[in-house]
Formats: sequence, structure tokens, C-alpha cells
Amino acid sequence: GLIAMTNHLLDEDIAALGPKQSRLVVLNHLFDAIPGQCFSADHTQGGILAARTLLDAQHRKIAVIAGPSTLPDNVDRIAGFMGEMERCGIDTAAMWIAESDFSPEGGWSSAEELVKSGHQFTALFCANDEMAVGALSYFHEVGMSVPRDVSVLGYDDTPSTEFSAPRLTSVHVPWRAVTLAGLNALLNRCYGLDRNVASEFPISVTERASLARAPMF
Repeated sequence: GLIAMTNHLLDEDIAALGPKQSRLVVLNHLFDAIPGQCFSADHTQGGILAARTLLDAQHRKIAVIAGPSTLPDNVDRIAGFMGEMERCGIDTAAMWIAESDFSPEGGWSSAEELVKSGHQFTALFCANDEMAVGALSYFHEVGMSVPRDVSVLGYDDTPSTEFSAPRLTSVHVPWRAVTLAGLNALLNRCYGLDRNVASEFPISVTERASLARAPMF
């Protein structure tokens, strides 16, 4: 059996496996051809929660560092985020948004581009924690205080969030539960076991020190 966690598999790749599909489990991506073998959190909902978190803290001048537009999970989280912003009356066409590569270096360089652009913002949403940590580092380098001057929100809630300075508020994706469901499903298929397989993976927001209410100018 095989557990795959990649954004590069296509529908035609699944079809090409033929009978071997039965011993494949995919994490973080959904394929219509094998619905019972795919396990993923709802990243659109994650994006909505990210937007609500910033809006509830009274932020209206919000910038975004997105991941690669070729990755479905990034597309979903950004779509959810922008959709909720629009639903709440935010002019998303006027928002500053950059596409980066999910790396700390990408977060640093995008944050640098944002600051040097002169665009006014009180909060930054990064589509993963690695980019958020890079942005935090850049803000510290140029003397910007987080969260006094700008709030930063990440996505994934990886262990690095506990050790960033300040500790990073992040959208929590239950990766352990997703992985365990995939593993149990594969063991059931390969060995005829009857392990419990979860099908829902609720997303939440873990609030830490990088988020505060929008400053009053």
C-alpha cells in the first residue's frame, strides 16, 4: 500500500493506476475517482476562519502572502479568505497580495516588498507558517513591533509557531488526525482490519502573541 501526500498528482495519474488504486490513500487532496481513499481538512473553511479572526480583531487594512497558485490547498485557503473578506464588505481589489513559495525566505522577501511598497496595513495573513515566520523576522529586522504595529496570522499551526518571536497565531489544521485516518484506511484495505477511520477534520484558530486588535490611528 501507499500513502501519498503531494499536490502534483492528477486525475489521470489516479486513472493510470487501474486496479492498484485500491491500495492507495491520498492526504490533503480530494479525487472524485477515489473519494473514500482521500483525507483532507477543509482549507476553504480554514481561509474563512483566517479572515474572520482578523476582522473580529477590527483589522480592515489587511495584506496577504499567498502560496503557489498551482497548489490546490493554497487556492482553497486563499479563496475562502478573500470570499469572506468580500462578504464582509472589504474591497479585495484594493488589498495588497503577493504570491510566494511557502518558505521562510519567501515570507521575508514578500514582507520586504510589502513594506517598501508603502501600502498601509495593520495585519498580514500568510498562507502557511513558514512564510509567516519569515515575515516576522523581517519586521523585527526593520524595527516593526508585532503585534503593536502589525498583527501576523499564519496557517497550519506547525510546531515552529511555539518558538517564533512573538509566538505565532495560526489556523490549526489537524494534520495528525488526517494522517491517522489515512493510515487506518490503508491498513483496513491491505490487511482486512476494521480500524476507525475519521472523515471530518475540524479546523480552528490557535491564538498566540502575534495577534492584537487593530491600532487606532
